[in-house]
Amino acid sequence: MDHRSKFIRANGIRHHYLEWGDPAGSPVLMVHATGLSSHSWKPIARRLASNFRVMALDQRGHGDTDRSNRGYSFELVGEDVASVIEALSLRDLRVVGHSSGGLAMLIAASMLEDRITKVCLVETRVGESPANAPPGELQDRARRTRLKRQVWESRDAMCQAYRQRGAFRNWNQEAFEAFIEGATRLLPDGRAELKCPPEVEATFYEQRDSLQVSKYLEGLRGQYLLLLGSYPEAQTVQDSGVTRFLEMVTDSKVKPMGMGSHFLPMEYPIEVLGEIRGFFI
Repeated sequence: MDHRSKFIRANGIRHHYLEWGDPAGSPVLMVHATGLSSHSWKPIARRLASNFRVMALDQRGHGDTDRSNRGYSFELVGEDVASVIEALSLRDLRVVGHSSGGLAMLIAASMLEDRITKVCLVETRVGESPANAPPGELQDRARRTRLKRQVWESRDAMCQAYRQRGAFRNWNQEAFEAFIEGATRLLPDGRAELKCPPEVEATFYEQRDSLQVSKYLEGLRGQYLLLLGSYPEAQTVQDSGVTRFLEMVTDSKVKPMGMGSHFLPMEYPIEVLGEIRGFFI
């Protein structure tokens, strides 16, 4: 199913989103992880659109959404999501967030509880710091991110280089191609430039340890499902953050998928789609 590319102004900037399905259908809003884009949802969104009107949003500084004139923070992206929901007049809304996209959804839900009915969080760390990760892991990731190459000779050259990297090696091919398409813009000379500057991506990693997730969980209404990957640093149902999430959010549940890395939706889109569809219908 083909998507429609749209823009809407909210929270002071122009936001870009992709849309699939019947515009009059029940709405689903999806938000990607740091460093990715709305296109990363393509393999799931186009299939989910047989049941819903599906919209995938680019975070500020990512994809084709404007860069920020107010800096970058998880709180600001959460405000963006809430503002977009209001600007689009969405109600009885189901939402999906991957990683930081899930954090944005939690912040938005704490602001707009009457509009959001079901929330699917995919590999979103609901604790105050990364589970089982060594100290300073996110600061080191920020340092490495700032070294990323921003311009490539072509998308093909970027594809060949990225496909060999551990983070991308197990991605579904459709998801990988969608990532390359959405993450880059073609320059007049045919070179490919990352739409999300490495500095923007690194800024989010640096701020994650200081984000107090629990304050956004208090009093949340609606139904919540957290899907977990299976890798050494993954969250588990025994983690203190997950336990607190289940205690604070009344109608919530957690499902370990028994597969996948932090990029679970890109590695196993059909399996994640099945969980989302089963939860939403």
